[in-house]
Amino acid sequence: MKVSKGKTVLARGEVKIEGEVEVLGAELDSFVSDKHIPIYCKGDCEIEVKGDYLVVEGRTIPESWDRLAEAEWDSLFIFGGTDSGKSTLAAYLANKSDGCYVLDLDIGQSDIAHPGAMGYGFVNGCVSVSQAEMINGFFAGVISPMGREVKCLRGVSRLWKELEKRNGRKIVDTTGWIRGAKAREYKLAKLEIIQPDIIASFHPTPNFLKDWKVFEVERGYVVERSREERSRIRASRYAKELEGAKGVKVDAAKVTNTNFFGGREIPKEFMEDVLGCKIISVRKGDDFLTILVEEHTDVEISTIRALRELYDVEDVYVLSYEDLRGLVVGLYSGRRYLGMGLLEDIGDKQITLKTRHRGFDRVEFGEFRLFQGKEYIVRIP
Repeated sequence: MKVSKGKTVLARGEVKIEGEVEVLGAELDSFVSDKHIPIYCKGDCEIEVKGDYLVVEGRTIPESWDRLAEAEWDSLFIFGGTDSGKSTLAAYLANKSDGCYVLDLDIGQSDIAHPGAMGYGFVNGCVSVSQAEMINGFFAGVISPMGREVKCLRGVSRLWKELEKRNGRKIVDTTGWIRGAKAREYKLAKLEIIQPDIIASFHPTPNFLKDWKVFEVERGYVVERSREERSRIRASRYAKELEGAKGVKVDAAKVTNTNFFGGREIPKEFMEDVLGCKIISVRKGDDFLTILVEEHTDVEISTIRALRELYDVEDVYVLSYEDLRGLVVGLYSGRRYLGMGLLEDIGDKQITLKTRHRGFDRVEFGEFRLFQGKEYIVRIP
């Protein structure tokens, strides 16, 4: 299609361009994206879009984004709600800065790592920070920080300590979780760790940021995504991460963040009477009880409480092999995060994973599994 000078095409899919344009601060002649990307035509252009698009008058990049790109800062923290344009702003600032590092902490819609993980990479000439190669990451094992703030903050601290040693501008892109007291404390904890030069806030700026240097920015022209669309995008990210994956057997000793293999085995007959189902094994540790059942079993809360008191433990887990199949796992080589895999089978001394990664020496179990591209929460010992 022909697009006249001064118009912006918001396009998603496979795009080819002939003519002088600005694409999020970069000069590009083609790109592929699962998000709507603004293409501002500096002259008359010919644009081919295999996907969907919208044509609007004028330039959709706010003037405040240009002023922010020209401001003096070395580290910048982006604050805003869901679909406010945080990741788009990060890509724009990186392109206008002739490249910079981006630390992506949005574990729900992670661009640089994959959903369930954080990561950082170097972004330049990109329509999305997802095009950056991950330098290192941290496996959170969940797609929302709610209830897992402490583990997520460990990841923030570890990655920032690495990243702050690198020369060049650094942008921190965060989750859209900003409402409520827990969200406020989580954001403040991240700010205390990172100590950014500037917070880029999609206004109105909340009162709890008044003690920080804040630069307010407007939303660009954002095409909001439904819950179903966000779920679809996550599913495509999982599929991409698992491209070329093969089954590999791994020593269970490499699994480091679970008590599944810990504790001592105790007689199971009493537990079969209590739960009324066939049990494979019962293992008791100092503060946990793990019950492996043949088939998925829903256990009443009152029974769980009674077992906690009887065995003097803090946590009781009732799991079946079916509950664990498709469990998302994180793979490390030393302190370097490689990426994810899926648990296919589990035994006393060996597990089977589906992954494209090799050379890992540590496996971490996540707290959700994938079935037909959808996430299901799993409580892991």
